Amino acid sequence: MRRLAAWICLAFSLLLVIGAVLYGLRAGIIPGLAANPVQLPALPGFSQGNNGSPCSLSHSPGDETIPISSGGLRRTFIVHLPPSYASQPLPVVINYHGYDNTAANMERYTNMGAEADKAHFIVVFPQGALDNANPPKPSWNAGIGAFGPTGTADDVQFTRDMIGYLLKNYCTDARRIYVTGYSIGASMAYRVACTLSNQIAALATVEGAFYHIPPNGCQASRPLPVLEIHGLADQLAPYNGAPPKLSVQTFLNLWFAIDKCNTSVSQTIFHQSDVTAIKWPNCTDGTIVEHYKISDGGHVWPGSPIPMPELGFTTHTIDANVVIWNFFSTFKS
Repeated sequence: MRRLAAWICLAFSLLLVIGAVLYGLRAGIIPGLAANPVQLPALPGFSQGNNGSPCSLSHSPGDETIPISSGGLRRTFIVHLPPSYASQPLPVVINYHGYDNTAANMERYTNMGAEADKAHFIVVFPQGALDNANPPKPSWNAGIGAFGPTGTADDVQFTRDMIGYLLKNYCTDARRIYVTGYSIGASMAYRVACTLSNQIAALATVEGAFYHIPPNGCQASRPLPVLEIHGLADQLAPYNGAPPKLSVQTFLNLWFAIDKCNTSVSQTIFHQSDVTAIKWPNCTDGTIVEHYKISDGGHVWPGSPIPMPELGFTTHTIDANVVIWNFFSTFKS
């Protein structure tokens, strides 16, 4: 009996000790399994406690050049964040530069970052890969030119990878991703809209040098809103075409067919000085097609603060950035 009583007392004492220890651990009095879990050091470029959400990652407004690997190549793009960038998802405009140019020059030339700051969207300027010219020049694989493909890289895959990176690392609205560009960059935006139409909400082109997309032309999986801006005096991407570059009318006809537009119904939505804009509103699934025609416009970005007299006259009757964003802002994918 005495031995049994001793064992009972010992067991009761152990229970008291275990209970006290557990209370101390939970309360944080004793180091160990405290109430708050241990927080590991943050990885560079990521904020603490993001819970997998890109909207809780920390980024500063302004420009950042991002390198990624795509198609076995090191590719880069500039991301411009407006001052309003925070934890609310923002739209994204991807803007492709012209031939033999750079993302940084495109940002300066178009000044689209200023419109992004005012209108609260993210603008991205991708950098083209070098082509097979001698010497090699930055270009886009936008289609079939006079001497074969206009670029050497898989720029559709680059765009797909770039969009994936943006969605994963920035607070972006996946339903409001838009593409635009200038010259061959406009043709690249066109190819992306045709190939990645399930990810793109709308397309806008400026002085597009439109090429045939291999193998069977534009194969958009759904209708898209399209805006085309072009000068009648453009000598490098002629309004009426210059094979293998397509004419503006051919480009518009292609989208009339994809969007199933009733072309017998059109509206003049802007007419001032040297600029006339026409809208075809009766297209399927709420899409529209718009065309801004500049009577004396050269191969330039309308409203650009940087004149390019060697490329023709730059109108300031419109600002392409404002026209493009006003168009984009009304559509979601």
